[in-house]
Order: sequence, then structure tokens, then C-alpha cells
Amino acid sequence: MKHLRSFSLGCCLLASVAASETFESVKVEATELPFIPAGLRINGFRTGEVVVALQVRADGQLGEHLVLAASHRALIKPCLEALPQWRYTPARQDGQPVLAQLQVRIKFKQEGVIVVNRTVSDVITAKIEAIAGRPYDLAICPAAELDRPVEAITTVAPRYAAEAEQDGVRGRVQVEFYIDENGDVRMPAVAPGTHPYLSTVAVEALRGWKFEPPTRGGRPVQVAAVQEFAFGPP
Repeated sequence: MKHLRSFSLGCCLLASVAASETFESVKVEATELPFIPAGLRINGFRTGEVVVALQVRADGQLGEHLVLAASHRALIKPCLEALPQWRYTPARQDGQPVLAQLQVRIKFKQEGVIVVNRTVSDVITAKIEAIAGRPYDLAICPAAELDRPVEAITTVAPRYAAEAEQDGVRGRVQVEFYIDENGDVRMPAVAPGTHPYLSTVAVEALRGWKFEPPTRGGRPVQVAAVQEFAFGPP
């Protein structure tokens, strides 16, 4: 466990991988738009939105995805049904396809649906927890609003090979992720430019972690977090 850094909550959300000279961003084509449920239309629906974090695998297929925010819970199902139908072009690092993570904001209006992807700087806070005069049905909880700091009840140390340290593969790796209502780790990701080996062992370790379910006002919520691992001598 000597290479394991202490857990700390973060206030930022996972975002698209930043562009660089050698990085080409993932492309998303919304070939099938989600529909507005009839029940909402009947009740005078005007506007709404759903924000989804998703991964696009190196083979261009949709990977893990997680709803971060929704103005109306009834909008979530149509969005999740539409996502697998979309066309994805994987990101490329140095010309090679790689896994990438991004956020997609799906805006609903009476006139139709608008999809906005690669929301690099979006942060889900109380500032967006109101739309058409009503609170969001689902939103990432700011760490400051949790009933208590999230605690890890199960941790797994990275499998850091001695050969890697001997070869000079060392450094610090920050993994951004979400903790869902069950205390499970969701969608861990690291910043571009991180050594591939260190990224792999850090993410694999974090996927084995388990947390006390985060709550706000006694109700389970999702929260964004960051964990740092240190490899090699300080």
C-alpha cells in the first residue's frame, strides 16, 4: 500500500480529453434523436435537458456511460435508448485509435432536440439545477453538500511491477471518476499524456474500490471524485 495516496473528493466533472498536437478528439453523430415522452407533453413540457458522460472505445463502439444530470427523469430512458444507435468515430493519439471519454448534453425543446457534445468545461452545480422554474430531478451532488465525506470501505493497491520502476516508469497519476448511489466507482479516466502503463494499473486498481454510498439529506446521490496514486520513490 505504500504507493497508494489518500482519497480526496474533487469538485470537477470528467470532461472530454483535451486536444493536443497528437490527439484527435472523438466525433459523435446523433443519427437518432431521443423523443419527448407523451406524458411530459400532456403536462405542458417546455424545455429540459439530460447530460451523459460516455466512453467511446478504440473500436468506435459505445462503452460505459452514466447520466450526470436530468431536468426530468422521464427524459433519461429515451436518451439511453438513443445512445447505442449513434455513430462514433474514436479518438486518436499519435494516429492510433484510443478510448476517450466525453460529456454529451441533450437539450429538449418543444420544437425539437439538440445534441451538444464535447462539453469540456461544463460543471454540474446548483447554477443549473433550475430549468423552467423547477429543480433538476437528477444532478451530481457538490462535495460540500454531502452529509459526510465519502469514505472508502474497500481499497486495492495498484499492481506496480518492479521491472517498471527499474525502467524508470514512475510518477503520479490522478484518476477522475464518479461514485454512484451504491458507492461503486464509475467511469475512471486519466488525463492525456499519462504513461499508458501507469494509467492502466491505476484505473484497474481503482475499479476494485468500494465506497460508503454518498448521501445528501439522507438520500443517495452521485458525486465526482479524484484519487491520486504515486508510483516509484517520492
